Amino acid sequence: MTALHPVAGIMTAAFILSACGSTTKFTPRSSYPPDPWVKGYSDPDDCIGGEKLAAIDFDLPVYPKGPFRNGQQGWTIVRLDVDAQGQTQHVRIERSVPSGMFDRASRKAVEAWKFRPPAAPLSDCRVLLRYRAGASSLGG
Repeated sequence: MTALHPVAGIMTAAFILSACGSTTKFTPRSSYPPDPWVKGYSDPDDCIGGEKLAAIDFDLPVYPKGPFRNGQQGWTIVRLDVDAQGQTQHVRIERSVPSGMFDRASRKAVEAWKFRPPAAPLSDCRVLLRYRAGASSLGG
């Protein structure tokens, strides 16, 4: 049996411990911008969540590393359509604050969402995604 050199043992232990997770803590360096009034961006026939837009499989966006490291907070209003099978279609960012910071993470998450098949395809649905205090959440 071969013994490990003490330095190799320390390096192995450090590598294993570093894989256990990050100790990075989110520290806000920007204030959270006030939530928008999502209905103010919509037309009367648009869907704004609720019973029409019933998610059956969705994961919230991953907080982007850059904004997390820099303590930045914000939100996005995402527009999407839902086809007759409940799949998201035509996902686009309608507005975001700060502009462009959370767009990619929002779009990627929403594109993977699945909904209960609607009675008829839905168009121009809007969802507010918040990025606050190092976590993402759905707006009301």
